[in-house]
Amino acid sequence: MADDTAAWRAESAARPFAASTPDLVLYARPGRSVDAPDVAEQGRRVTELAARSPGVAVALSYWSTGLGELRAADGQGALVRVDLTGDESAAADTARVLVPSLRAAAPTLRLSASGPAWINVTATEHAQRDLWRSELFNLPLILVVLVVAFRSLGATLVPVLIGAAATAGTLTVLSMVSWTTPITVFGANLSAALGFGLAVDYALFTLSRYREERARGADAEEAIGRAMSTTGRAVLCCASTMAVCMAALLVFPLGMIWSLAVASLIVVAFCAAGTLLLLPALVSLLGPRIDALTVSRRAHRYRTSPSGSPFWRRLAVLVTRRPLLWGAAGAVLLVALAAPVTSLRPMVMDESVLPPGAEARNVARAVRDDFPYPPDRQLTVVLPRTDPVAHAAQLDAYAREVSRSEGSARVSTAAGDYAQGMLLRKRDTGTAAGAGTLVVVFAKGPVQSPETAGLVDALRGTPAPGPAQVAGTAVHLADTRRAVEGASGWWAALTLGGVFAVLLFFTRSALVALKAVVLGALSIGAAFGLMVLVFQRWQFLGPPAGGGASALEITMPLLAAALAFGLCVDYEVFLVSRMAEEWRRSGENTASIVFGIEHTGRLFSAAALVVAVSMGALMASSVSLLVVLGATMAAIVVLDATVVRGVLVPAVMQLAGRANWWSPHFRRRRSAGGRPSADAGPGVVAVDDPASAVSPAVATRRSV
Repeated sequence: MADDTAAWRAESAARPFAASTPDLVLYARPGRSVDAPDVAEQGRRVTELAARSPGVAVALSYWSTGLGELRAADGQGALVRVDLTGDESAAADTARVLVPSLRAAAPTLRLSASGPAWINVTATEHAQRDLWRSELFNLPLILVVLVVAFRSLGATLVPVLIGAAATAGTLTVLSMVSWTTPITVFGANLSAALGFGLAVDYALFTLSRYREERARGADAEEAIGRAMSTTGRAVLCCASTMAVCMAALLVFPLGMIWSLAVASLIVVAFCAAGTLLLLPALVSLLGPRIDALTVSRRAHRYRTSPSGSPFWRRLAVLVTRRPLLWGAAGAVLLVALAAPVTSLRPMVMDESVLPPGAEARNVARAVRDDFPYPPDRQLTVVLPRTDPVAHAAQLDAYAREVSRSEGSARVSTAAGDYAQGMLLRKRDTGTAAGAGTLVVVFAKGPVQSPETAGLVDALRGTPAPGPAQVAGTAVHLADTRRAVEGASGWWAALTLGGVFAVLLFFTRSALVALKAVVLGALSIGAAFGLMVLVFQRWQFLGPPAGGGASALEITMPLLAAALAFGLCVDYEVFLVSRMAEEWRRSGENTASIVFGIEHTGRLFSAAALVVAVSMGALMASSVSLLVVLGATMAAIVVLDATVVRGVLVPAVMQLAGRANWWSPHFRRRRSAGGRPSADAGPGVVAVDDPASAVSPAVATRRSV
């Protein structure tokens, strides 16, 4: 949930009154009346033990307070509410030790646990098991994809080693970062999936370029030099754009998204470093053995011929002949996929992200079923300057007004209980005099329902007898959604503007940079739309969040959008860099487009499959958040590598013509024969016509 919000400050104000939202909820179900003397004695002992335990701020129970809200409707169950100190990570560590010790102290109470801290503990355990399962699923499939792509076991070894090194390095650094900064339990899963997929992708393109140069007759040293000066620079650009996309997520005041962004930045750094530093060393070490152990006769022809893919060439020729038709068809498809995003309903992570058999999920459901006023439906209005005796009349009028609000089930104050504007039960306020009091409001509907959100707004809008702050789970959710909505504009501006600036710096082409940003934005929309359609509307693989509601956990669309945008721009850079090389050689726009598609289409297919397999492995997770992310990313990279790279990019570039290569800041003179003049900078084409200019980052030297 968002930090430094009104709800967060209200929780701090409620803590001295022992009324803050509990981090841990223990449900005692002894199988008989909780008012039995021996049961009550054990209940009081467990409550006192919890209150004295390290890391516990406050512990309350039915037995220590006598509050009817903490007693089950059938009288055979009761709750212990525990507030823990520290952040979410510290609270989870405390709960991991506290719950087993309390169970051992009172086995006959049959304690079971739920609450945010125990949800984190359970999610951690499942995420750790899922990490090993996904990696065991990942590696064999990625090996198959790479063997098919390279047709050589020796060449396959290089990307696999780089991917393994990047993943191991990321997890190591992430574990050290977690000592000082809380990192979400899903950070390791994301790092493993993204790290292996991204590193293998970068290595795949770079190694393919090395083998292509070798096939043209270059020796090993010259070939790796050319590969690093061309594809290596593209890798640097790709890593920069991905880093911008991930860093932009830091504007959201969400601990979970913040830690996932940090994990992703570490991943990107290791992937780039592995490709730029480790790959040349591995290629030099393997030498001729890099093409050893071929798996087919076609492999020899592949190694000795730099020709591209006939299928992708035919597709490129087809698209460039009728670019308007194909471009419109591709754009319509992406817009249609993005259309469902208008019905996106964001929610915040709760126990429903856990598998059905998880204790935290089952206990939360049981508490809602067995208690008329479960803790997560409690809203607490803190009135720090209101005396319940001196301001009894004002407090009574306020409670009556609040109880008439739509969505309110019951209102409790020091003076009594209210419902529908009437006083149901009166209390003696003789001992309640003093500065500060509470008004507790119980919502009728689920905590993440629109009805409860309306109740939060009503509470904040009703004049109170003095300064008031509203705390509770529903208030946190409302403020988190508002914080995300408020930061969304900054996030979009930083992502789109930052990526445009990076691409403009590397490509020196405003049109190429603008086209990449626009197509990336379409891909983001398609990612959002696919996620809403498959998981929110159809609820594929079950409800994704919100206690079974038709909604999506709020961090997953943000993370998927950033990852999708970064990956789509990465593929754009690799593709356009090959087109620019051919443009420098031939000066023919259509030929350059066909050449780029022909020589990268097969690689894009392999790269998309690698990322789809790596991220798609998250679908095997027992935590629905990872299932949503994995399925969405697998779908979007396949869509981008086919529809966007195969159809939209060549169509748009064909329509743009020579304007693709216009760069007013890098005009140089063209000498006879169209070769760069002597004063042209390295990697820059010297031309009279600015439409023939090309960037040093994208239009790198092609040796034949």
